[in-house]
Amino acid sequence: MIKVENIHGKLLLIGAEDDGLWDTARYIRRMDKRLAGRQHFCEYKALVYEHGTHFVFPETLLKSMIPCSKFVLRFFFADAKKYPEECRRTRISIEKEITEAFQEWNKTHIFGEGDSESL
Repeated sequence: MIKVENIHGKLLLIGAEDDGLWDTARYIRRMDKRLAGRQHFCEYKALVYEHGTHFVFPETLLKSMIPCSKFVLRFFFADAKKYPEECRRTRISIEKEITEAFQEWNKTHIFGEGDSESL
């Protein structure tokens, strides 16, 4: 197991309180606390959403993986049926966060520092 404080890079820790398969919120909080209390070399962002179920994927990715995802999620996850709009907003927010993180990473790693003007 890799200790989170030994990771060199950018981390996005994403989960939902209503994940019925794994207690992601608990473990994200644990990693956040661990990073806050120890020296580390990573840049990270901890995102815990109230609703999103176990499938905390970006909205467009989920739709491409499971074309009728709206109905499938509601069938498998009670909270997706109970809170469909909240889950959708979570997926849209996740997509925004991941897109911004990749864009920032691309500026500094693909083109190198200072070369992002050519984007």
